[in-house]
Amino acid sequence: MKVSYSLAKGRASPHCITWTYRKKRYRKYFKSRIDAVRFRNEKEQELGIRGNNDIENEIIFLALNEIKDRLDSMDLKLEELEKTVRFQEGHMKELRKPPVPKILRISEAAKVLRISSRKLYYLLDKGVFKRYKLPHTRTTFIKLDEVEKALGSGDVSDLLG
Repeated sequence: MKVSYSLAKGRASPHCITWTYRKKRYRKYFKSRIDAVRFRNEKEQELGIRGNNDIENEIIFLALNEIKDRLDSMDLKLEELEKTVRFQEGHMKELRKPPVPKILRISEAAKVLRISSRKLYYLLDKGVFKRYKLPHTRTTFIKLDEVEKALGSGDVSDLLG
């Protein structure tokens, strides 16, 4: 019984077993090497050709190699999954952060409301608008939401009442 392992591309199978029985030649193709070795072992037992323990050792070695290859491919897939999980966790952290409030300086808010900045400071003192201060500046800000509410209400003098 002759066993030939060819890894040529374009063939039906990378592993081929050829044997002769009653002056007739047979050939069978296998997808994996371990299947070919198993089949060879079965045929040798069927035809009465007794091999030593080398065949069993070869089958065990090939099985272990196949298991190792599968574990390596699973490790690669796990590494890719871990990378995508880390990437998604980064996006989730960005989504969890509260949005930065949009703020206007007093002069900008006064221009939008079409009133003087002096009158806007007066409205701040009366509690119509809330002061918003940043820790690194001494400038007073007003939240854009409050300015938009004031614009929607119509006349700014109505806010005092």
